[in-house]
Amino acid sequence: MSDERKRPSAGEEKPDQPRRYGLFGVSSTGGMQENQRKSMARWATAFVVAMAAAFLVLVVTGSTGAAGLTVTFDSQGGSEAASQSVLYGDTAEEPEDVVRVGYTLEGWSLIPDGEDLWDFSSDAVEENLTLYAVWEAQ
Repeated sequence: MSDERKRPSAGEEKPDQPRRYGLFGVSSTGGMQENQRKSMARWATAFVVAMAAAFLVLVVTGSTGAAGLTVTFDSQGGSEAASQSVLYGDTAEEPEDVVRVGYTLEGWSLIPDGEDLWDFSSDAVEENLTLYAVWEAQ
């Protein structure tokens, strides 16, 4: 048997062979190949992206409930309007048939005194909120 094919004895390392690190520690078979390093890096990147996506899903749906955010309507003396569940970033629907004797409904506002009316066609819901009816006497 030639010297180059000779096996090292117990406790001896192979000459000119770098230590190789495997998934569970040092391996006597040698270091990671470049393709193994790239594969591990791709796997780690994919894992991080998947975990970030899962976290985002939990934040958006988990903390607000599967149905989304709640828009509550305070008719301020008028007939009752049902609350709505709206997904983050979507628009709410304007309640219909809300009436108050002797008043005309001007719209809905984030504040009870009626400044800055809510635009149901473009204002996006980004948190749970209450809209207040704005009435004008007839």
